[in-house]
Amino acid sequence: MNKDKTNKGEAITTVGMAGLGIMGSAMAANLIQAGFKVTGYDPVSTQRALLKAGGGKVAGSAGATAKGAQLVMTSLPSAAALASVVQEIAQQGARGLIVVETSTLPIPVKEAAQKVLAKAGIIMLDCPLSGTGAQARVKDLSVYASGPAAAIKRAIPVFEGFARSHYNVGPFGAG
Repeated sequence: MNKDKTNKGEAITTVGMAGLGIMGSAMAANLIQAGFKVTGYDPVSTQRALLKAGGGKVAGSAGATAKGAQLVMTSLPSAAALASVVQEIAQQGARGLIVVETSTLPIPVKEAAQKVLAKAGIIMLDCPLSGTGAQARVKDLSVYASGPAAAIKRAIPVFEGFARSHYNVGPFGAG
């Protein structure tokens, strides 16, 4: 079962990355460069190899990115991918884990994912990004974070590791 890993006062140093496509791989590379320990997964083996070559650790599954992480970021291509990944994270993540969902998906899909994670004691933030893949590579993204203010506050150092700006835009789904 999930262990409590709230560590509310502890700085986030370990980040999981589920999805290493154009945006996810750029965010992971910037986080590594900023000094975070990043463990990631993507179903495409070349994307996993790029993460490893860049100094990251490769997980065996999307859910395994949550093992030992204080925060997991998701950058996924579809509603089905998000549903699958949150099921895995709910099974493997610790209570108090923060999941930062950055995918461009409909709010009802993200709300369903949030409910699955909440049942496991995991906090999900909806964090749409403004910027392209080229901008992501040079840390020129903006994060529009929505969800519990305390979780957003804890995630700020992570946002600053891959984005030029971040905004708390209110309750979940407001981004």
